[in-house]
Amino acid sequence: MKLYFERFDGQAVTCDDFVQCMADANPSSPLAQHLEAFKRWYSQAGTPVVHASGAFDADTQTYRLTLRQSCPATPGQSAKAPFVIPVTLGLLDASGQQLPLHIDGQDCGLEHTLVLTEAEQTWEFTNLGHLTSAPVPSLLRDFSSPVQLDYAFTEHELLTQLAHDANAFNRWEAGQRLLLQAALKGIADSADEQSTSGTKHLETGLLQALRALLLEEGLDPAFKELALTLPSESYIAEQLPEVDPQRIHTVREAMRLELALALQADWQATYSAHADTGAYQPDAASSGRRALANLALAMLCLAAQATGDSVWPGKAYQRFKTAGNLTDRVGALNALLHSHSPLAQPALERFYALAKDEPLVLDKWFALQAARPDQGGSVLPQVQQLLKHPNFVLKNPNRARSLVFTYCSANPGAFHRTDGGGYQFWAEHVLALDAINPQVAARLARGLDRWKKLAQPYQDAAKAALQQVATHGSLSNDVREIISHALA
Repeated sequence: MKLYFERFDGQAVTCDDFVQCMADANPSSPLAQHLEAFKRWYSQAGTPVVHASGAFDADTQTYRLTLRQSCPATPGQSAKAPFVIPVTLGLLDASGQQLPLHIDGQDCGLEHTLVLTEAEQTWEFTNLGHLTSAPVPSLLRDFSSPVQLDYAFTEHELLTQLAHDANAFNRWEAGQRLLLQAALKGIADSADEQSTSGTKHLETGLLQALRALLLEEGLDPAFKELALTLPSESYIAEQLPEVDPQRIHTVREAMRLELALALQADWQATYSAHADTGAYQPDAASSGRRALANLALAMLCLAAQATGDSVWPGKAYQRFKTAGNLTDRVGALNALLHSHSPLAQPALERFYALAKDEPLVLDKWFALQAARPDQGGSVLPQVQQLLKHPNFVLKNPNRARSLVFTYCSANPGAFHRTDGGGYQFWAEHVLALDAINPQVAARLARGLDRWKKLAQPYQDAAKAALQQVATHGSLSNDVREIISHALA
């Protein structure tokens, strides 16, 4: 970057100029050696997939890692030339210890970056010591390339990474993969059931690994909060060929409750250790402590809902009232909202009294209510009631985003109703916003881009809502283009 600014500050330059600076500033790097091929990242569309497989020879104590790359065809580019893909990796033994890496007789330390430049390449790691089983590959550390990784991880490999990987990104990724697998299995198993009540989704080994992570001393609280947050409903939906939003919502909520109950004592210890953050500080360490304390409080309120305990909702309400910063106040309010506590309503009234003269905080008040988990279809009527609130103004883009966009785009369990009411609400507000601000309306119109992946009866209801918008007599060009493309 320094070289780039030295050469081109204030000038109009090209991607080639920028890439050349990367190479010239690092003349001995593989980038400089493969500069023309690297530029394919700029000229070829699509996200590459790196397919990885390993073979271990216990007799020679060698491990062969094969990486193969592919990229799906895109309009105008049916065949893609190989990209230059840096793959940073480490190897772990069965106990999670990092192994020294030796490639072609060279000691490469505990972490090394392979550079995949061909369609397929193989590297051999030697002198692994005295392993009795194949090492666990820790691939694409720190997301070293913007690619999708295709590797058949075993449950043991993922649990090893979750418990021991020295790389925080891959440790988080391993946990998310395990949680995603549990969600997908729960969704598949419940295909013929109306409810997943009583079904166990989280295996004992995963719960033990998550508990150990939560209690691990010296581990960044911000990382713990991220690692113990389940994949979102929207992300789970992306992994499915056919999407039943209500089934996804039911399974994910059941998993949250399982995690809350199984680690209840540990959540209490965590909250006690992190709740008192002292005077507000905007630094990363304090932010992490607040995030973990608020997650623990949310889990404790969720467990209290299931057990009939009134203590933790009371503590959350007290924290809401005495919070010295907005993060903790919102965290306590969310804990009450997401556990469907009766104390959520007086907390919302107090929050409004504090926020009514602060437009951005008031936006947050609207958004929190639009994002609350659905219970018996209750969210849509609440959102419709909030439309009549004297502080709601559809012409204000921030206010529209806080309520309408949050409901339609950030709360799939409430938006995708079996009666199609969410889609009807969406259609009405796409049209209403289009008459005021076509650019904002166009963004809302993207909310049903993936309607064809929906299961029935959602798909037919979504299509009807799209057609309702499409047949309106005076659509802006912005909205017409998006709706026409979605229906095509």
